[in-house]
Amino acid sequence: MKRSIQKIGHPTFIVIFFLVGLLILFLPFVRTDEVPFLLLFLGRLHPLVLHFPIVLIILCLLLEATRFFHILRPGEGIVTLLLIAAALSTLTSIGAGFFLFASGDYAGDLIEGHFWAGAITGSLLFATLGFYFLYRRLERYYGLYLGALLLTSVSVGYASHLGGSVTHGKDYLTEHLTLLLNEESPVENKDESEMLVYDDMIVPILESKCYSCHNDQKAKGDFKMTSYQKLFKMGESGKPSISPGVPEESELLTRINLPDDHKDHMPPAGKTPLNPDEEALLTYWITTGAEEFQEVQPLRTADIGPVVERLLPALARYRRSARLTDIKDKVLHQELSELADKLFVIIERDSMSDDNLFAMAMKFPPAPFGNDQFILLKPYYEVFSKLSLTSSGIDDEGLYYVGKMTNLRSLFLQKTKLDGSGLVYLQGLSQLEVLNLSFTNVDDKALIDLLEIPNLREVYLYRTNTTKAVIDAIGRNRPHLKLLVEEGPYF
Repeated sequence: MKRSIQKIGHPTFIVIFFLVGLLILFLPFVRTDEVPFLLLFLGRLHPLVLHFPIVLIILCLLLEATRFFHILRPGEGIVTLLLIAAALSTLTSIGAGFFLFASGDYAGDLIEGHFWAGAITGSLLFATLGFYFLYRRLERYYGLYLGALLLTSVSVGYASHLGGSVTHGKDYLTEHLTLLLNEESPVENKDESEMLVYDDMIVPILESKCYSCHNDQKAKGDFKMTSYQKLFKMGESGKPSISPGVPEESELLTRINLPDDHKDHMPPAGKTPLNPDEEALLTYWITTGAEEFQEVQPLRTADIGPVVERLLPALARYRRSARLTDIKDKVLHQELSELADKLFVIIERDSMSDDNLFAMAMKFPPAPFGNDQFILLKPYYEVFSKLSLTSSGIDDEGLYYVGKMTNLRSLFLQKTKLDGSGLVYLQGLSQLEVLNLSFTNVDDKALIDLLEIPNLREVYLYRTNTTKAVIDAIGRNRPHLKLLVEEGPYF
């Protein structure tokens, strides 16, 4: 074993370690259009192998920490084996990640960042391996080895954070720090003897499953659920949402119990429905009078007791989630308000969106707003569902940035410097439905690029360089897409 380690520690191998680490850094620059199916299959193994090197790298750092603080003296053979295994498995993970990236199934800034972080981690790890064997030959290199190992551990942590963000969202690792760092108490912990059925059980359920469509900004069916009083008002159906003591006449329960494929079923398709326990509690509450100040504790001895028992942990999660969302919303609103003042634009909640998305529009008279201003918007690209840049200074190059606003549904670009050459950047906006290009130099050729936007249904082309013949031809072949020679809306 010792002879094998000495052989691996030969100067030639040390140079190879550093060269491999350097070569890994070039991987993010490599682009390929054709990848064999076998390599695409190997790319799918990336999630399976990536955890192995992470554990090994952290274990190496822990062993060196015990050595540095004179707690333990780990055997050199163990550290050598761990580092070599970590390097080889990291190389395998990066290779699989490269083929996964090359497949084209994953793209975007987050993926690019994760790929770069993985490449940097691999490069640092092979540098660590090189410094380790240098240290084995000359002890003065121990500091370089330890520093490289520490940097590798930091890098693997960041790469893991980005990987988790790709799967679970950008703030997957850090979102609960918002609660920990907030000055206010993050979640109110009530004693069960103080809990009320409506405030502490019904509200969290409705907030989790219903508020996104029935709130003060957006009330589908003209029905709001954000207070006890509003819950008893009639919506467009003309029927009482809740009839205390008469569940069969309560429109809320009727809608919940409709077949899943019924157009009036609540919540609608794509939303998380109430589970059986939540529905049972809501029905029981209405049946017993739907009182605002009914206490929870007596329910524990009633028929509904087992349901309450099962629901309490879930309701605590709902309250924590709602509190976290509330804090994040306040922070986001404050940041966007400051940004709006800086850019001299209007940024406000999009009342037509189910999600916490925003609309941005130019003030009148419009302040100078060109392509450069998009740099300030970059951290918030995904929070905009409506964008009005009427009379702004953007041109077709600016559409590159607009194309990164993946939640856009309405885009108003009239009276800008567009000639249509940048409309190709909008093809990735899968949710875009309305586009206004009136008073621009967009021509017939540019209209062809618009056909690749999957859900586009209305385009306004008043005073553009398009021709009636091409507009009519597209209309015949794409009846769902309306090309309107009208001035159209501005917001």
